[in-house]
Amino acid sequence: MANLDIEHLTPAIGSVIHGIDLADKTAIDRYGEELRRVFVERQVIFFRDQKLDPDAQVAFSRLFGDVRPVSSTFPSHPDNPHLEILQSKGTRTGTDVWHADLTWQKNPPIGACLYAVNVPPAGGDTMWSSMTAAYDALDEKFRAYIDDMTAIHDWEGPELIAGVRASPDAQQRYEDMRKRFPPIEQPVVKVHPESGRRLIYVNTLYTTRIVGVTRAESSALTNFLSGLSSVPEWQVRFRWQPGSVAVWDNRAVQHYAVNDYHPYPRLMHRVTVY
Repeated sequence: MANLDIEHLTPAIGSVIHGIDLADKTAIDRYGEELRRVFVERQVIFFRDQKLDPDAQVAFSRLFGDVRPVSSTFPSHPDNPHLEILQSKGTRTGTDVWHADLTWQKNPPIGACLYAVNVPPAGGDTMWSSMTAAYDALDEKFRAYIDDMTAIHDWEGPELIAGVRASPDAQQRYEDMRKRFPPIEQPVVKVHPESGRRLIYVNTLYTTRIVGVTRAESSALTNFLSGLSSVPEWQVRFRWQPGSVAVWDNRAVQHYAVNDYHPYPRLMHRVTVY
């Protein structure tokens, strides 16, 4: 079996891994430790020309953590309840905003595995930004200033609100969500549990305010810190093709789904990892 060929896309983040069939359990067993190492080190890893049925995608995703049955606003696959079906025609879903997934939960996902089934002829890229690189680039005194701060995260972003409002029992579902997931306090700066690197944990979609400062200071800090994801030097942009796979570390990055492919359809299969 040939060795893996790892191609770094930018200095800060993102690598394409060649030379492995993700549906081959023997290959996953052999290279699992190396794949996990590159996942943590490079924060998002990509694969081309894969053929994954739902069971194979879920099995591969388990390399990075636990998987759970789908309970989000997106439907699950009829052949496997752990796989989400993401289908759109370039209409706004709320994911064309820099964010990390579910930061309003006490224990947000470790990451996600996204597989391209059908993609538009142009557009529909996804971008990721390294929040460890963003933190490292800050002035030492400013890092010390924010290191012990906390912020409030709230689920009422446009993506989830749209899903709740579209449901037949919208009002009841909203009330249930609010009871289950009240606003939560998270560190402004987190320490990655595996790499030990510090990272910015503030995003446009879910962070509502900084705790312990004035409203004006909170607004300025939130805007500045969430805006760090927009710096090109900390980003990687991926052009999807049928059979492409991306696995990203939700603890270390933010991502942005570019919404420029209307009216063409896009069909993706996603497994969330905890």
